[in-house]
Amino acid sequence: MHITNRAAKTGTLALVIVGLAASVVHGLPEPADVAIAPTTDRDPGAWTMPLDGYVQPGGRKDTYALNLVTQPCLRAAGIGFPVPWATTAGLDAVSDQDETPERGNTSPALAWSEPLDAETARTRGYHGPSTVGANEDGMKAWGENPKRNAAFADASERVTARCFRQGYRTLGTADAGGAVQAASTVAKRLTYLAATAAREDDTVVAAAAKWHACMAPAELADLPATPNGMPSQSIRMDYGTDIASTPVQDPEIAIATRDVACQQSSGYRGALYDAEWSRLLHVTASDASVLRKAEADQIAVDRRLDATIHRLAPAAPTDVD
Repeated sequence: MHITNRAAKTGTLALVIVGLAASVVHGLPEPADVAIAPTTDRDPGAWTMPLDGYVQPGGRKDTYALNLVTQPCLRAAGIGFPVPWATTAGLDAVSDQDETPERGNTSPALAWSEPLDAETARTRGYHGPSTVGANEDGMKAWGENPKRNAAFADASERVTARCFRQGYRTLGTADAGGAVQAASTVAKRLTYLAATAAREDDTVVAAAAKWHACMAPAELADLPATPNGMPSQSIRMDYGTDIASTPVQDPEIAIATRDVACQQSSGYRGALYDAEWSRLLHVTASDASVLRKAEADQIAVDRRLDATIHRLAPAAPTDVD
């Protein structure tokens, strides 16, 4: 599934060149006038979007599942070092953390395109998901184990390469030409852009005003004009929402729960969903060309990775969700 940084940069450059060429030919940016069939069913509760089927699972989970399925083959090649424990939730959380718009990522993880939902508000307020389940320290120690690295050096490169090829086939994640990764990058970029643009839709702006009035009893001095401004600076400071080790407090949950309830009662959530969904039904010819070179099967791949990890991963400590 993964390609080298050099290849990734080359692919990105190719996309940029295609876009520039179109601008030169037409004198204007390409119109988004090519219809794309949705890859998912409409589901506001799950916040599904038309291009979700092209979006690859998080890289951390993909790599972890590959390490698990290649264990028997590598063990037979003399590399017998069991993969440490990890959870799908923790791996997903770290992957989302790696792909944020704040870091200048133009194709951030889908999590950054979705508004706060009721379950998240109820369980962790405005705090992000726990990354403890990724077991980053354990994975780092395993990957840097001198004995394991020496075993790789002594093993046949042809044999180890075969092990990984078999692993990719087992998981259905082979992407030799990079078409799947390119489509995933485009899908995430367009989804994020649509989510941002949808906030300017007239119906969404009108609903945001109702949300603001609904939130007034929360008595936030810095209540933003729209839900995407939450959590406000005072909430971030008072409840440490950006610090994973800070415990989630009841007042934070109360505000977050009210936030979601106001989004729903004001019609903001429904209007935002409709506006974002409709924007993703048409793309530019260049983006359509990239998408059509890949299968929209990544939701099934994600489920396969989850099932593989649940079946093969060592048990996590009892204090890890």
